[in-house]
Amino acid sequence: MTKYLQNKIAGSRITLPVACLYSFVVWLASGVIQEQWWLQLFCFAFTAYLMAILNSKNSLIRVYSRLISVFFMVFTCCDCLLFPYIREAISILFLVLCYLIIFSSYQDKTATGLTFYSFAALGVATMSNVHLLYYVPLFWLFMRYNFLSLSWRTWMASILGLLLPYWFAASWYLYNNELRVLLEHFLPLVTLGPIADYSSLSTGQMALLFMIVVLGIIGTFHFLHKSYLDSIRVRLLYFIFLWTDLMTAIFLILQPQHYDLLIRILMVNTAPLAAHFFALTATRITNVVFYATFVSIISLTVYHLWSTSLLF
Repeated sequence: MTKYLQNKIAGSRITLPVACLYSFVVWLASGVIQEQWWLQLFCFAFTAYLMAILNSKNSLIRVYSRLISVFFMVFTCCDCLLFPYIREAISILFLVLCYLIIFSSYQDKTATGLTFYSFAALGVATMSNVHLLYYVPLFWLFMRYNFLSLSWRTWMASILGLLLPYWFAASWYLYNNELRVLLEHFLPLVTLGPIADYSSLSTGQMALLFMIVVLGIIGTFHFLHKSYLDSIRVRLLYFIFLWTDLMTAIFLILQPQHYDLLIRILMVNTAPLAAHFFALTATRITNVVFYATFVSIISLTVYHLWSTSLLF
């Protein structure tokens, strides 16, 4: 099989270190020192680390490749406007942690501990962004059809895990006689903004959304066409990324005012699909797609840095 540039980069051991250096330079250029975004940078770096562990622990790509975490990093660096948002950074960190834990419960209907901890992580994520509660029924469906781990015990464990951070929060607010603050946390769930109003999104944000959606579609079609080459377990895990991607895209189309959170969820779930595509294909057309993706990522990164960075 002919090795194109995409294959050399996908299988190289220096790709991840280069991506880390690239990301750090982008954060520096965006003003991380001046703005003191150290907690946001830590969440970004730790999330990328968890993505790498998620890949290696579950063998998501059947050849050696670190493209999953690399794509997450370069996707995030495409829009430095996302860097200041600490709540969204925390939500994505705990969402990926939830993935990492719950993926280990595959075919284990007695995995109450893993289920509890994974939903506790999801619960922390929902405390930062309450709209993530919409994903809870989807995770129950995953437990039933993908993880094959749903039983009445694991379902109860998921509820208890989800409620754990709220139990601590309720105790604190009740002690300070501010329980109303916690109740107001859930109000956005029943408060919808304008449908499909994209006036709040910039040209760069629309371009980034378009690029990620296109890569998600390409990665999905490639996976569906070649999934028979992967193990049953990997196929079931990839369908989690696929369905979460689809649900998030629908949310983002209907409620674009939640772009800062939803685009990050798209990044997390599109990264494995894009990595699977580029790591496991080797044709002239896919190599051209790789070049186009590379140019798009660099262009969007430079565009946002040029328009927002304190250094320009």
